[in-house]
Order: sequence, then C-alpha cells, then structure tokens
Amino acid sequence: MPDRIGTRYVPSTQIVSFPHGTLHYGDDVFLTRKVLLYRKALRHNQLGVDYISSLQDKAAFIHDGFHHMLDTSIAQDAVTIILQAKSGSLFAHTMFKRKWTYAAVVAIISDLGVSLLDAMEDKITGFSVRPDNLWLTDQNKLSVINYWEVDEHQEQGAVGLCRLMIQLLTGSETISDTFEVMHTSLERASIPSATTEQKLALIRLIKFICHGQSSLSSLVFGLRSLPPSVPSNPNNKSIKQDELISEETTEVLPTTQYESHTRSTRSAKWIALGSVSALVIGIISVWYLWPEPKVVQTVVIISPTPTSTPIATGSPSATPNAKLTSMNEAAKETEVPNLVGKTQADAEQLALAAGLHYNFVIETSTQAKGIVTKQEPKAGTKGLAGDNVTFWVSKGAQ
Repeated sequence: MPDRIGTRYVPSTQIVSFPHGTLHYGDDVFLTRKVLLYRKALRHNQLGVDYISSLQDKAAFIHDGFHHMLDTSIAQDAVTIILQAKSGSLFAHTMFKRKWTYAAVVAIISDLGVSLLDAMEDKITGFSVRPDNLWLTDQNKLSVINYWEVDEHQEQGAVGLCRLMIQLLTGSETISDTFEVMHTSLERASIPSATTEQKLALIRLIKFICHGQSSLSSLVFGLRSLPPSVPSNPNNKSIKQDELISEETTEVLPTTQYESHTRSTRSAKWIALGSVSALVIGIISVWYLWPEPKVVQTVVIISPTPTSTPIATGSPSATPNAKLTSMNEAAKETEVPNLVGKTQADAEQLALAAGLHYNFVIETSTQAKGIVTKQEPKAGTKGLAGDNVTFWVSKGAQ
C-alpha cells in the first residue's frame, strides 16, 4: 500500500493524541470529501504491511456506532488509517459543555452498549470507550473511533461504560478509583435530575457490573429496566397514563434496537375495561408486552486445515423458559450452568432452563462426537435472563 498522504489525503488540524497514535481532520482530494486521519508510528522492525494486514476483519466491519475504515496508507515509519468523517466532534472536547441529566446519560450509554454488542457479534472487542476515543454526532449518538487496538480492561466494555456514566453524572474528568469501588464516586455525588430510587438502582447495577458478576448484555438490559423518569408537571395538570409512558420511552429507552441472535419488537395494546354510562368515557389501561424472543442459533464448522472453508448454517433454537414479558423480568438474575462434558442436547436444555440464549460452534476435537469441550462465559458466571452463552461441540477427530 503506497504512501497516499499528501497526494490523495491531506491532513489538517490535529484533534487528539491517543496512546496509540494521533487523530487529524483531513481531506480526500480525489473524492472531495472530509475524512479523519489516524496516524500510528510503527515500532522498531515493525512492518506497515503486516500491521495493515492484521486489520482486515476490522476493515470489513461497518456500523453506525463506529467510524469505519475507508483506506490505508503506509509510509516508512508510520501507517495512516483513513476513517469516515461524521458530523459532531470529539466527545472529550464537548462532554462537559452541557449538563447531563440522568435520563440522557442512561439513553446515550445504553445506545452505545447496543453498538458494542453488535461489534461483539463480529468478534470486535477490547477497544477503549474513553471520552477521547468517542465521537458525539449531531444526532446525539456516540461513535467509536479506534476499535482495532486493545486497551486496559477498566476502559473496555461494560466496565468502561460504567466509568463513562459516572463521569457524566458527577462531572468528573477522571475517575481515580479502581473499577471495583468506582461506584462510591456516584454515591457521594448529587444528581438533581434523578430520584433517590433511580440513583440507588443505578448504583446497584454498576456495583453488580464492576464486581465481575455480569456482562455487557446484562448492563444494557439493566439500564433499560431502571426506574423511569417522571415528566415535570409545573401546572399541576393531571397526566394521563399514556402520556406518561410516551414521555418515559422518549427519555429512557434508546432508539437503536439490538439485533443479533435475539430479535425482539415491542407492541402496545389498548384494552377497554368496560362501558359505562353516556356521561363517562371508558377507562383505558396501557401496558407493554415484549413478544417472546426469536433465538437464532449459528453453527460454524471449524477445521484446522487452512484450505478448508467454514460452513455456516442457521436453525431456530427452542425459546427460553424465561419470557421477557417486562423490563423487570428481563433483568432477573441467573447463573451460567456448567455445560462442559455434557452432550449438545443436554447443554441446550441446561442453557434454556437457566433463561439463557445459546449459540454453539462445531469444531474438530479429540473429545467424543457431540460432547461440549468448552464454553463462554464460564460456569458460575452471574448474569441476567436473556444473556447469551456460547459452547463448542466436538465433531470428533479428523
């Protein structure tokens, strides 16, 4: 890959310096468009071709929650990754220029969590969710900039999102506490936009995550099941139930829906409770029903032979016993069972009995055919109903 910087891509103002490189605004001269240029200095004896080659799976990933790669350029001592330019600005530069309410923080972090879950489906993990690695678009959405470098655990995934939430709610530029006790920063802080119930519920969720007892999907479900915000009523007018629910949905729930092995849609039903006299209008009750999720199970054939081609097939698995009929049921705690050593059929039944969705991968192994050889997460991991568990099934030695 030749050096195209200065010929096709012209860098301008530096935006930020990362631990792994620097980010600049830039112009694509050939296509007359704005881009972002991420420049990374190569280590001693590191080849730019090898570094770019390692990014092939990341380059194929395209998602609204990420700045996808458009092109690359290799110089003698550095590589430059040309990224999609989006409206907005670096989150670290703007995050404290506005007052973040409880509802806004829950919505924006939940939405980012959904993006991270989608990336996990393509095995893209380990990147930082620090404010200097996030872009706030004009649509009030967070987008990840660098998603190919691995950062420290406390800056990744669910723990990193919890840290970011605490920063926004407390107004702290940094959180010095270790992730196991960083919830104490939130306990000490005053959050005028949250009720006591909301604050305590959020603290409990963050403690649950940061003590290693839960997963990223549990965090997203947990955020969606937090006590909702009640709209202000300065004129002391009566508020109809349907108006209240509409307001809560706008403020608390993210607009992006998570589509993966589980696809859920929400429907609302109105039920008339009876007719009364001509002077009285029927009383209407509103409730939300989550339809029973449809779980798609993916089977991937893995062979140690380099020339073999993976074969993917899909078939629906049974529906978990724990139905997500409400936010509270979705947040019901569960524990990942031990699936290793079990037959595939037994493993599936154990996962469903625990209220989990499952995926399995078939691979060559010295174990007997149809026996589970490993699982992720490990047995005993705490989670919530609706979480995913993946296990590997032996197809026998080849």
